[in-house]
Amino acid sequence: MKNFILKITLTTCFYIGIASFCSGQILSTDDFEKKYMASPQAQLIDVRTAGEFGGGHLPKAVNIDFKKEDFEKQIQQLDKTKPIFVYCLAGGRSGQAVQVLQKNGFKEIYDLQGGYLKWTTKLKPVEGVQGEATAQSVHPEQLKYLIALHDVVILDFYAPWCGPCVKMMPIVDKLAEELKGKVHFMKINADANKEILSLYGIDEIPSFLVFKKGLLTQKATGLQEEASIKKWVE
Repeated sequence: MKNFILKITLTTCFYIGIASFCSGQILSTDDFEKKYMASPQAQLIDVRTAGEFGGGHLPKAVNIDFKKEDFEKQIQQLDKTKPIFVYCLAGGRSGQAVQVLQKNGFKEIYDLQGGYLKWTTKLKPVEGVQGEATAQSVHPEQLKYLIALHDVVILDFYAPWCGPCVKMMPIVDKLAEELKGKVHFMKINADANKEILSLYGIDEIPSFLVFKKGLLTQKATGLQEEASIKKWVE
């Protein structure tokens, strides 16, 4: 009797595992990258619009717009025997695309959790983006001097291809104007200042560092509310 129950349990677990695998695995940014790099026959699909794709995408990705009427026709050109890695802007469209891929016979499917936005905030490699022509590198000693020169300094680590960073820019500019004379805001371009990122352990953007009288008092990552930034100053 015990052997029978054990057999049923193992069989159930097996089929649940297969169903979960075939429906597509949602992987974190790091796991998605590792799995993709370990899959030489991988097919990387960006299901955003052509406009979004043109603004920057994962290296070697192929653009097949999920919202286009011919999406199913387009994916038929892919190899069903090879793994599919799919992503969109934040995870919504890619999740729907996984269902369509599954319906069309694709078995090994991996979905990027958080999409392109999360990928870029983790400073992962991208291509097709235009660098910032005015981006300047800052020498660590120069930065330390500026931090010591002002009572309160807020460093804003950003990149022009980072969606959340771009969204934060108007807020940071507004506060820099409002708090002029009290707080010194400084934008640090992540692409041009790898040494500074390493110095302060920045591995995700947007990131903010708050210094008061030369001492680091606050570190925050991700989108921030205007009220939160004001509170740092207080």
